[in-house]
Amino acid sequence: MHYMVKFLAIPVLLSTTFFLHGCEQKKTAQQPEAETSADDRIMKELASEPVKSFAKTAQDPDDIRALRDYDQRFTAVSDEMEDELMQMKESGSLSPEFATERKRDNIQSALSMLKELDLKTEQGRYIQGLMYQYWNQQQQLQLAEAQVANKDENAVSSAHIKGLGQFIHAQEQLDHWQAQYPELAQLNTQAASDVATSAP
Repeated sequence: MHYMVKFLAIPVLLSTTFFLHGCEQKKTAQQPEAETSADDRIMKELASEPVKSFAKTAQDPDDIRALRDYDQRFTAVSDEMEDELMQMKESGSLSPEFATERKRDNIQSALSMLKELDLKTEQGRYIQGLMYQYWNQQQQLQLAEAQVANKDENAVSSAHIKGLGQFIHAQEQLDHWQAQYPELAQLNTQAASDVATSAP
């Protein structure tokens, strides 16, 4: 699961690109009570549901492999995008418009890859649905932001955290499911190897 966590924060990180210039000009002092309240809201959003029980089927291994393959492919796409944006930021060539475009591409990649999965099991489709719901929500948030002239950084960041609990639950469900099939343990080893190979 660890190699999937990295890109969970991408929508939040990218959304703050719009405010880099403004943040340098203005720093707002916050009351401790407000900070505590914000932290509580974040923790509430990140809370995930307990893992659900599903009956085993002969198609389980195939669906697990398909979901892990999606994980690895999308993580590679997200890592490439993140590296590109970081390099542009360091060189001073990153614009809010380009960051928005790349964010839109990233979200669309997730939705397209998930939609292409032909899963046969109830548990597989359950996990697929949770992931798709999260990225679809991110897409709707981005569209809504485009209609707002003056955006509040804290409000935007908080909005993008919404739904992460369900996404985390999907990952925990997949980990639990795969753990029932020791013969699929090499999928995690392969994922870790891919991450190490792609690291600079």
